[in-house]
Amino acid sequence: MNASSERTALLRPLKLAILFSVLGESIIFVVWGLVLYPGGSVLNKLLWTVLFCGLGMGSAVGALIQLGIVGRLDGAAAVAATTVLGVLVLGVGCNLLCLGLDQHFQFFGGLDNGPLFVWNGVVMSAVGGLAVGTLCFTRRGRRVLERVGW
Repeated sequence: MNASSERTALLRPLKLAILFSVLGESIIFVVWGLVLYPGGSVLNKLLWTVLFCGLGMGSAVGALIQLGIVGRLDGAAAVAATTVLGVLVLGVGCNLLCLGLDQHFQFFGGLDNGPLFVWNGVVMSAVGGLAVGTLCFTRRGRRVLERVGW
């Protein structure tokens, strides 16, 4: 593998994890933060979801994918590992932390709908992990990324 393709293989998971995390958190911000629970500071909700969770946790998951999966696994095994990693870090770890915080701040309905709050995050992180894994670790996914210039 040449330096350029190695760089691409390392950057793709990071870029995609951030992208999908920010997109997922944007959905959470709109649905949970604006539609279902409109009370509270919109700016604080936006900063919490999109900036801190989206960028921060997307970066963390992307880095973990780089460290644990890139160059070690490929194909279905890498897709499965990426999905599991996303669910454990974002869907369980981050979501339980956010649930605890939300029970104090009451921005997103964690106090009223705790189980739904957590399951929503688990499902969204599984979908995001599956998408990132498929794009990064399958031939078809890599072809899609190459066509869009990633």
